[in-house]
Parts: sequence; structure tokens; C-alpha cells
Amino acid sequence: MTELDQCREEIDLIDQQLTALFEKRMETVLKVGEYKKAHNLPILDAGREEAVIKKNIERLSNPAFKRELSDFYQALMVITKETQQRLMDESED
Repeated sequence: MTELDQCREEIDLIDQQLTALFEKRMETVLKVGEYKKAHNLPILDAGREEAVIKKNIERLSNPAFKRELSDFYQALMVITKETQQRLMDESED
């Protein structure tokens, strides 16, 4: 096995963990969406989004990845809001 193959195998294992964590996070996102729906709260909480991104950037061991992690969480927040919006839209039908 080449070094490249080993790196790709490691990425596959990390992706497996990320997928499980993503699924768990999205299940929790739906719970948050249900709470927001029940309490007539807006989907967007810009202050919360900024705090989540900042907190996770501070957790980085390698600050060279600050921009990439910020982009990652911004994309994740888009997915989160879309998922919660879909939940809200489904309840209106």
C-alpha cells in the first residue's frame, strides 16, 4: 500500500466518523427546530451562529485552519437553517 493509499484510508475512516457525528447533529437540529416552531421563534439566530463559529475556532489546535473551519461551520449553518425551514414548511401543509 502506498503512502497515498494509506492517507486515503485514513480519510475514509475520518469521514465515517464525521458522517455519524453529522447525523447526530442533524437529529439535534430537528429538536431545536421543533422547539423554535412550538415557541414561534425565528430560524435565524445570527448571534448564536457567530458564537458557535468563534467557539470552535478557539478549539483548533492548528490555527492555520481557522479560515477553513469558519467556512465549514458557515456551510453547516446553511444546511441547518435549510433543514429547520423544511421542518417549518412541512408543518404548514
